Amino acid sequence: VVTFSAAQQELIEDLLLEAFAAHPELEEPAAAEPLFVKNLENVQGDERDVILFSIGYGPDRSGRIALNFGPLNREGGWRRLNVAVSRARQEMKVYSSLHPEQIDLSRTHSEGVAALRAFLEFAQSGAPAPDTPAQSGRPGGSFAEQVAGHIRRMGYEVQTDVGRSGFRVDLAVVDPAAP
Repeated sequence: VVTFSAAQQELIEDLLLEAFAAHPELEEPAAAEPLFVKNLENVQGDERDVILFSIGYGPDRSGRIALNFGPLNREGGWRRLNVAVSRARQEMKVYSSLHPEQIDLSRTHSEGVAALRAFLEFAQSGAPAPDTPAQSGRPGGSFAEQVAGHIRRMGYEVQTDVGRSGFRVDLAVVDPAAP
């Protein structure tokens, strides 16, 4: 299980502990590959065949979306989302009361929020979303571009911003033996 926040992670862990205490047989299937519940901040490096991704954000009682998604709103926040959505080896189930069209990109300049909308569109339809202006603008003069320049000066061919969806690889170094 991957969550957006530590508070949501703790709630799910508490609910699981209660369920396991009431029904110990539920723990047996998890023995082959241990179950984990982690948030965007600490999921890197962990993979499972199936990931349950809990968005945990949605409209308030008046139907308004705050567009405050914690670490996703910070610079480079899209990277955290990219890590989270790449943890599943075979399948990801997305749980969200938030629909992509509810995320109004005209109200934010956050690449992370734009990436979340693109991901939700993909999860809903199965087709990658077209690039948004925020996504197509990166990496530019970013750290990735600086590293790419250094690698090029070492004599290697480097491609930046590799991919076709909102979730791209920052740098790809071309293998001269197998370009």
